[in-house]
Amino acid sequence: MRIFWITAGILLAVAVAALVGASLWIGSYVRGDSFRTLVAGATGTAFDATAGIEPLRWTGSSVYSGSAILTGKSGSALGKMEARDLRAEVNWRAVFSGAWRVEEISISRLDGEWIPATKKSPVAESSHHSKSPAGIGALLPHRFELGLLKIAAANLAFGGAKIADSAVSIKPDGSGWLFQGTGGKLRFPRPPVLSITSFRARAQGGDYFLTEGNLRLGENGKIVASGESSGGGKLQISWEGVKASDVLTGEWRKRLDGLLSGNALIMFPDRATGVFQLQDGRLENISLLATVADFTGNPSFRRMPLQEIRGDFTCEKGILQIKNFAAESKGLLRIEGSATLGQRGELDGRFQIGVTPQTLQWLPGSRERVFTDSKNGYVWTDLVVGGTIENPTENLSARLAAAMGGAVIDQGAGLMKDTPAAAVEGAKDILNILRPLMP
Repeated sequence: MRIFWITAGILLAVAVAALVGASLWIGSYVRGDSFRTLVAGATGTAFDATAGIEPLRWTGSSVYSGSAILTGKSGSALGKMEARDLRAEVNWRAVFSGAWRVEEISISRLDGEWIPATKKSPVAESSHHSKSPAGIGALLPHRFELGLLKIAAANLAFGGAKIADSAVSIKPDGSGWLFQGTGGKLRFPRPPVLSITSFRARAQGGDYFLTEGNLRLGENGKIVASGESSGGGKLQISWEGVKASDVLTGEWRKRLDGLLSGNALIMFPDRATGVFQLQDGRLENISLLATVADFTGNPSFRRMPLQEIRGDFTCEKGILQIKNFAAESKGLLRIEGSATLGQRGELDGRFQIGVTPQTLQWLPGSRERVFTDSKNGYVWTDLVVGGTIENPTENLSARLAAAMGGAVIDQGAGLMKDTPAAAVEGAKDILNILRPLMP
């Protein structure tokens, strides 16, 4: 028995020494450049990129690096990515199962840019194969397993869209990656800037899929988006409860108010189609409406309530086309038609405008000369809009003035025959004032 216990003690000591030696052996390896090269190669293969990692500093099972930079290879969806202040927790027991198991990686800041993936070249494919490690490294695992990647502030660019300062978590899912994020901002080449509530996405085979994105615009505006990067990229988006003043720019922020809703399909890089609607709105500070208010004596035209504005739109290469447009202020007017807004803000619109007969009672000649068509409780005329979006022009004011002047002229011509000379001269003065208003 004594020989047995001596033998058992020796074997136990040898086992402990072997474990300690293996631990020192592995510890020496992971602190060297060979292991850092292995990590960089595995990271580059995962992202189809060339990777560089600053020296690793170990504290027990925790490892830290100042930064890691990835540069996408030819045909890769990744342009460039830089991670700062990386800290990882390694499960050493997984080494004996044939893998380096990283339970969690935390990153303080990540800046990345993705581009549409193209067909990979044979050179890019073959460059994935790296030289096999020699010495100690040849006896240790070459495979990595990632549990969870947590990013405190992610700044990611996808074509013209940019996510700024969003908290993101990433985990592997088969041959792809799952993304979840909260907070931050979503920016496009043109305003407005959206606040991110949450999003879920997936990367698979060089393509990216936005499963659901929930965003906020202003205090109460809600926006939901989904899309994918394949085929050049497309995004389906819907919105509701968005204040018009949060979307419009320049003078139009002072002219139009109300709540917007609608949906759009955006085909990157430069095409979008959809529908829009505005409810509980108000239109003011419009010269045409001020003219109508003066003619009719109805001040409601100056700050005109709008029950609804709706239409279909197409935006392609900076040119916006609006069709099936309709706007109504019940008891005042209704507008129907289409318009085009050019790249430099040029405005070209063709509309029908209808007003109630009561509106025209103080406009002599307008019913007979301008608003000649009657339907659906309104009397109608053509309206042509031009100029620019900031300084629009229209053809209705002059026609109303001419119609009113013509009516006064007709009435005045019949009265001149029987009026005294002084009255005739007074009538002539009035006619001379009205003549500049006629075409």
